[in-house]
Amino acid sequence: MKMFYCVLLFLIFPPAVTGEESDGFSIAPYLLDITENEATVAFRLSRADHASVIIMTEEGEKRFAGSRESQIHFIRVTGLLPGKRYRYEVVTGEGNAGTPRGDPSCEIRTAGRPGESFSFVVYGDSRPGENKTDRFHREIIEQIARNDPAFCLVLGDMVDDGTDRQLWEEFFSLEKRVLRRAAIYPVIGDNDYVYGRGLVKEYFPMLQNNYYAFSWSGVYFFGLFTWDSRGSQPRAEIDAGSAQLQWFENQAAQSEVQKAPYRVVFMHDPVLISRGRPSGILRRVWEPVFRKYRVDVVFASWHLYERSSYNGVCYIISGGAGAELIWMNPDPAYPSQVEARKHHFCRVDVNTGSMTINAIEKDGTVIDSFTLSPHSSRESDKQELNRLAHRIRKEIAITGKGDWPVLSLHLFSYDCAYCKRLIEKELPSLSEKAGISLTVYYYDLGADPQAYDLFMAAGTDFGRQNADIPAIFTGNSVLGGEREITEKLPGEFTLFKQDSRAYREKSITPFQTFHDTETMKEDSFFSLTTGMVIGAGLLDGINPCAFTTLIFLISYLSLVGQKRKDMLLTGGLFTTAVFLTYLAIGFLFYHGARILTRAFILSRIINYILLGIVTLFALLSVIDFIKCLKGKETEMTLQLPDFLKKLIHQRIRNFARSGKLVGIVAFALGIVIAGMELACTGQVYIPIVTMILDPVYRTRAAGYLIMYNLAFIAPLAGIFLLLSFGITSAQLGKFFKKYIAFVKLGLTLVFLSMAVLIIYNLHIL
Repeated sequence: MKMFYCVLLFLIFPPAVTGEESDGFSIAPYLLDITENEATVAFRLSRADHASVIIMTEEGEKRFAGSRESQIHFIRVTGLLPGKRYRYEVVTGEGNAGTPRGDPSCEIRTAGRPGESFSFVVYGDSRPGENKTDRFHREIIEQIARNDPAFCLVLGDMVDDGTDRQLWEEFFSLEKRVLRRAAIYPVIGDNDYVYGRGLVKEYFPMLQNNYYAFSWSGVYFFGLFTWDSRGSQPRAEIDAGSAQLQWFENQAAQSEVQKAPYRVVFMHDPVLISRGRPSGILRRVWEPVFRKYRVDVVFASWHLYERSSYNGVCYIISGGAGAELIWMNPDPAYPSQVEARKHHFCRVDVNTGSMTINAIEKDGTVIDSFTLSPHSSRESDKQELNRLAHRIRKEIAITGKGDWPVLSLHLFSYDCAYCKRLIEKELPSLSEKAGISLTVYYYDLGADPQAYDLFMAAGTDFGRQNADIPAIFTGNSVLGGEREITEKLPGEFTLFKQDSRAYREKSITPFQTFHDTETMKEDSFFSLTTGMVIGAGLLDGINPCAFTTLIFLISYLSLVGQKRKDMLLTGGLFTTAVFLTYLAIGFLFYHGARILTRAFILSRIINYILLGIVTLFALLSVIDFIKCLKGKETEMTLQLPDFLKKLIHQRIRNFARSGKLVGIVAFALGIVIAGMELACTGQVYIPIVTMILDPVYRTRAAGYLIMYNLAFIAPLAGIFLLLSFGITSAQLGKFFKKYIAFVKLGLTLVFLSMAVLIIYNLHIL
């Protein structure tokens, strides 16, 4: 009976070592660094000894001896042919260890020539972890062995404690069925590294420099060193300017890499993940670099399976090879396309024109399957930029006489009064004076976020980035901002009229060259500083357009300011309304929510009503001013009967105490005026609101937007505070009695200015 139980246990739980190798190995042979012509056979002996690798070739056996007596050996085999299979044996000098003679499972498969098909597998977090068992990893290895890959990308955290040699020997014991015929290409995880004390580099020489690259049949692979980018890893190893980043860019920029059908990155920490912990520094620094160098797929490890696509790069999270599974709440800003809480690995099949990735569960069930096509060529990217320009732009023809030469302009702006006036009046007038016809290609930066991509690309074509908005690109010149356009555009027209052929020969045609506009946008965004954003907000808050808001605020405070608390309440609500409305416009810039400026009928009604009111008050103020000069203050038009004055005064006092009237009117005025001020934004505004659309940079962009708007309302807040604490109701009354005529003149100028500014802002519509 005891024998029966022993046999039963042996059948259910077979020993880790099958007896195919002698006890002389503490780590059985595994393959490293295979190329078209070479391979490394690695192993560790129980005791130091000389060792050799014998390769079976068509010409017979070839022996490659180790350089010295040692426990651990890395024997380089050379002179192989591409895309071939070679059986090998390991023998030691004293015969204390060796692989079985003629064992077909000990096999080297060399990399094929570019274009040849191959398969590999990817997995991460193979350690037992909190599961405290290697059961799940055993099952994964069984499935991998059945798939018979050419090599394995291992995404780190191979063992629970990288300083424990026994754990490493257990890892290799589990892997040996696969690794004696499929090369292993690992990256370092935090459990392997243990702050530099881990033994991982002792087993994998390619990790001596922490990161490395290799190619297989024309596909390029980059293993990165991101063992704990969310915490303990020094920023100098992974930040912008790091040696690792410079190395990657130098490698990836090579022409043969860019011409390759695929570029694959594998690393430990995720750059982007929905149900896990992303790395802010990897997302900020490395994601743009991956996009810039057209990486096709990035593999990283976390305790689940997840697939997503971002900016043309596929991100695969594969950390289900043995450790515990973790399922965090998803990040709504970065949703995944497919996700699964399963122990798994990924099989990748590379064929001519396709890369198919299958996520396979430990029982063989396919969790996910999809195919990538080779990345588009630079020529295709250039054509895509042209297609985008033709889709977004609006073509406006300003024609004169039939024989007038035609000049093309590329105009970038969003809805602003000057831009409307430029198109409707100034360009036709300049065209008439110069005797030329115009074709205006108009790109609305507020209607489509991709218009900003085109703006950045055009700036690169013309050699001038970050021109003020609105910007005109014509000939080989860039004219940015109202002043530059007004001063220099007539000269461009004159040059074109004098010799249109020579002008065209020197002209630059935008969007004919590929530009990485995503990286350009990010560079522009990251060039912003807190000081720049606050400074831009302050400047935009006191520019001539914002003068409208100041007029409304001063006038309204003067009319309702009975007590300091009333003025504080009024000014505070007014300024708060401007801030909230302007902030909402920024967050919803590209989502059609700018009701006050894009709902044409409503905006026109509001502006015409305001225009009528202020014009009427301006005329009445002129009449009253004349009466005051004649000493007829009691006959002023802008006054109410005594009974109404008393009634209104009492009502105002009651409402002021409750805050209802003051609050409602002040807040409503703030909303209306904020809508009118949209055209007052400076160029800093566009990079900010563009990046709000991007889930990767949304938090930082939102912070900039809040800072910008706080600075924008600072002049308003300063004015109402000065008025509130500098002018009491008694002082205001004395001022009115003593200087009533001059007050009337001031109000007249105020109302006239308001009328002019409202008419000016009607161009927005």
